[in-house]
Amino acid sequence: MGLFALFDGHAGWETSAWLSKNLVPAVVGSLADLYSKYAESDAKTKKSSKSQQDEIISPPPNAVDDTIKDTFKRLDDDIVHAPLERVFASPSKDAAVNLLAPANAGSCALLAFYDPQTRLLRIALTGDLRAVLGRRKTDDDGNITYDVHVLSADQNAYNKDEEQRMQAQHPGEEIMKNGRVLGWGPSRAFGDARMKWNLDIQARLKKEYLGRTPYKNVKTPPYFTAEPEITTTEVKPGDFLILATDGLWESLSNPEAVGLVGMWLSHNERERKGLGRIEGSHSGVFLRSELPVILGEDDDGTSRFAQWSAKKQFVSVDHNAATHLVRNALGGADKDLTAALLSINSPRSRSYINPLYKSHTIAAMTGVKKTMRIYQEDLSALIDDLTYSALLRTIYNTTDITSEYGLVPRRAE
Repeated sequence: MGLFALFDGHAGWETSAWLSKNLVPAVVGSLADLYSKYAESDAKTKKSSKSQQDEIISPPPNAVDDTIKDTFKRLDDDIVHAPLERVFASPSKDAAVNLLAPANAGSCALLAFYDPQTRLLRIALTGDLRAVLGRRKTDDDGNITYDVHVLSADQNAYNKDEEQRMQAQHPGEEIMKNGRVLGWGPSRAFGDARMKWNLDIQARLKKEYLGRTPYKNVKTPPYFTAEPEITTTEVKPGDFLILATDGLWESLSNPEAVGLVGMWLSHNERERKGLGRIEGSHSGVFLRSELPVILGEDDDGTSRFAQWSAKKQFVSVDHNAATHLVRNALGGADKDLTAALLSINSPRSRSYINPLYKSHTIAAMTGVKKTMRIYQEDLSALIDDLTYSALLRTIYNTTDITSEYGLVPRRAE
């Protein structure tokens, strides 16, 4: 089985750092208990042949989903509510600040769980990260294109289901306004305790433990939840999966990202066969129309290239699929634009890139400003060998691009 997670911190790094250490092990433990319990129960009630006894028994789909949801909620309780008992048991302000650091910051989370026995890929989302699957198809002439399957729905002010959910929980309150959720981007998150603690707790923390003043629009908490929405997709040969933060999706549409990975796969396959890379119709520069994917009229609704007054022109020069995506999200063929964006320091950089690169989840990422991972391997290959290390090789390393432009990678902010 394969489990992969992505975290996007806000209002501090502490929540995403905590999740990077605890979420995957917790989900692995919960699922291991579930699978073991179901297998033991099944063995007691069924008389099976030898072949059936060797078969790995999978729990019912709803049981797997409920286990993942319960684990997410339990972890958020460990972050937000469990430390309060220790805080209130001591007069120490120093202890309170440190114990509540993950609660006062916040993070979105995206989990991918692949079960090779059933060939099912589950995506669990809390927040506004996104999972997109590319599915290869070949026409009668042997031409390869990719279908786009969005496996998650951004949980933000533009999500009508989220608006209805929160409005039902807080009738009469103005929750969604100007594309924000009570002033925030996502409508679900880990941490963000001031959106969850009751007002009496917040008042005591402010009075005794250097707590912050409650938000004026927080009247009937809790507002945010860490409970994820889960989708399930059957994996087919040739599928690949992109997991990315909202920073990537502000620069690339879903079809563009899938098309870029499809182009990357084609070019690298040609190189392995000694055929060389395709140069495109503009001396190594590729237009959106040349991507191996169907682009609709509304598929270029991204904001960053318009903000940069730049035209989308792509390149394929990287041997790492994630670097390939990030390069094209940051200007693509426009090297001057890429160098300029990478040279802008914080906090000014926030105005130009909703940082694609800051990592609080993966060690060995230098000067990054949010984690973005892509797994370009055929997920169905995991049935034969769980190539976890191969998948991790596609983690983007900032130095791949910054060294090319003579820039010194900055420390994570």
